[in-house]
Amino acid sequence: MLNIVNLEEIQGLLLRVPVLIRELDARDPNFAGSVKAWLTQGEQILTSNRLTVAAQVAALRGVLISAERGAVPSGMAFTKRTTTRTIKDAAAADVLRRAEELMSSAIHADTLRFAEGEKLTRQIVAVAHRKKLTDAPGVDKHPEILKTIWQAMVKDPDLAAATTHLVGLVGPHDVLILLDRMLPTP
Repeated sequence: MLNIVNLEEIQGLLLRVPVLIRELDARDPNFAGSVKAWLTQGEQILTSNRLTVAAQVAALRGVLISAERGAVPSGMAFTKRTTTRTIKDAAAADVLRRAEELMSSAIHADTLRFAEGEKLTRQIVAVAHRKKLTDAPGVDKHPEILKTIWQAMVKDPDLAAATTHLVGLVGPHDVLILLDRMLPTP
């Protein structure tokens, strides 16, 4: 189970895929190198988050390294004369697609969980705002304001069940992050 910060780090990595595809489209000679760097960073992020899919991403990087050395990856066929760069770019594009699918699949459940958490937080905050529970008079520091508002929500009998469900869904630390994002700006 990922925390929201870790999930967003992986999502940020995935959001770099369109940039890489633009490099391929522009026939950038550094495309395969960019993909290899992206895979390396992905492995590090996945490993630091203890996701075993990091091993599969590392294996895909190995396929790309082999292609850089002139080996044609299994399952790839070319209809015209191939150069090392053609093989390398084709392998990089294929590896990028497969790595993106692996990573997206690995975080899918957490993405859905946080989407549900955001929806629930939005509903809780709407009720709390209407009940004037989103004010924290006498508290100056932002983290303390969040904790004070959250405690008021937890203690409110109308919101107790929803706040308990939210903590069970996303965890106590991520509750405050979601709360911070959903609170109306002063």
